[in-house]
Amino acid sequence: VTCLSIDNLIIFRVGSTTTVTMTMKALITGLISCSIHLTTGFAVSTGRFSTRPTTELRGGYDATIGADPSTPIQFFTLPGNTCPYAQRTHIALGELGLPFDITEVSGMPKPDWYLKINPRGKVPALRIPTADNAVIYESAICNEFLCDHATAQSLMPADPFIRAKIRLLNDHCDNVFAKTQFTYLMNKDDAKDVELCKEMENALVAYEDALKESKGPYLLGEDFTLADVHAFPFLQRLVITLKHWKDYELPNDKFPNILTWIDSCAGRESVKESSMSQEKTIELYERFVGADYKFGGLNKNK
Repeated sequence: VTCLSIDNLIIFRVGSTTTVTMTMKALITGLISCSIHLTTGFAVSTGRFSTRPTTELRGGYDATIGADPSTPIQFFTLPGNTCPYAQRTHIALGELGLPFDITEVSGMPKPDWYLKINPRGKVPALRIPTADNAVIYESAICNEFLCDHATAQSLMPADPFIRAKIRLLNDHCDNVFAKTQFTYLMNKDDAKDVELCKEMENALVAYEDALKESKGPYLLGEDFTLADVHAFPFLQRLVITLKHWKDYELPNDKFPNILTWIDSCAGRESVKESSMSQEKTIELYERFVGADYKFGGLNKNK
């Protein structure tokens, strides 16, 4: 770890990652259009995961000004792999072997420059500098785009019936399962816990049935697809948070295939690179549970 002070800048260097902190508010205001861009080299499609450049945002700095114009894909996410939606796209990028630059967007509300990229102010978002700065957002749309964009492999099979199954499972995750998961987690009325847990388990049956039908190890069979990418970040958080706050574990007699599937997904390099630790997950969700966070409408408690 190296710390160097130069006039109004404090520069910290840890390995190949550099963070620059400005110490004067006036200087921050004056340099509002500046960005900090880290160049540690892009990952290539080698089957391995290397250190990626990360642009860490402070305040309203416009990171797009300093972006490397040769970057094939700019991936916008929250710091620390905290967002399950962004994790979907992070996993897809890794699985497809696409080189990309990570830009971590911090602050609430989101900076104006980012709202010009994604007017909804959410992550993930992708920007393609070599395609006239084309922008794609919403995790499901980002991931299908990446499958179309990749040439070597895909997480979306060619068979239209399998593609439809994937989309139906993904719709189930977004519109049924995730709501039951976060409503149960955030419930403060103990008398409702049994009912809410039952609703969540009923929603999980769709995944258990899919794994039985496909014979695993993944939701559609031998191949890891967008169905797995879409659901796994939520199941990963379910296992950690419900054990911590509800003393709940997925029962092996009800969900043996899901439990095996979780282990199979967790062992993939793309998942390891995009995941939080158990300790970090609990630390993050301490704030959510304490604040009765709504998770974008997924928490249906009144």
